[in-house]
Amino acid sequence: MHPHTLLECLLARRFAVEYQPLVCPASGDSLGWEALARFSTADGTPLPPDLVFQALHHDPLLLFHTELETKRLQLSLAPPAGLLFVNLDPDSFAAGHGPDGRNAFTDLFLPHRQRLVVEVIENLDMGDVALSHRLVEELKAEGILLAMDDLAASRGLISFAALNDSAYLKFDRSWLADSPERERRTAILSWTLPAARSLGVRTVLEGVETANDLKLARRLGFDLVQGFLFRDRFLRAEA
Repeated sequence: MHPHTLLECLLARRFAVEYQPLVCPASGDSLGWEALARFSTADGTPLPPDLVFQALHHDPLLLFHTELETKRLQLSLAPPAGLLFVNLDPDSFAAGHGPDGRNAFTDLFLPHRQRLVVEVIENLDMGDVALSHRLVEELKAEGILLAMDDLAASRGLISFAALNDSAYLKFDRSWLADSPERERRTAILSWTLPAARSLGVRTVLEGVETANDLKLARRLGFDLVQGFLFRDRFLRAEA
């Protein structure tokens, strides 16, 4: 992505939000939403969000301001009812502390904490783990619910602290992938999901694309699912 393209997008505030439903696999009802940042060029061409945030990591201050503005938009334009999941980069949160020790993201989230769930990625890089831990501790102290995001079948690591601090665990699509290990993965989930339930932690399966995916999620006992199977319910809101 050319730096001028990215800068023009940010200065022109070509921001949008895509709200993807969180669906109860048993009833099919939408019980909440995940708010995802979307960006575009002047001619309307979408800019991949992962590449936008990857580029912004080279400029921590610009990353912070972009993340803060997109979060404001996600909160202000959200559907009126249901849970609201938002992602937050630990680097952005770390940059959000002011001279008084307060954090701009915490202050933004507090009025919404009755429905808000902040998604945190547990990373293997120890510096990122330390930032994530600070984010978790500060938001937890304010009574803001947390979700541990992107639990994968073949990469990543989750700590006992993450399990203890999270109200939600989100499992990515790799658990559904066809492979010689699928039976073993299903067995692991059959142990993990009841354990989460016994701890009072709710579980979400991402990447549900087919009726068979939904059937498996229902059989395994996931509390919520999301994915392109429900694309007809996606909502988009512009800045």
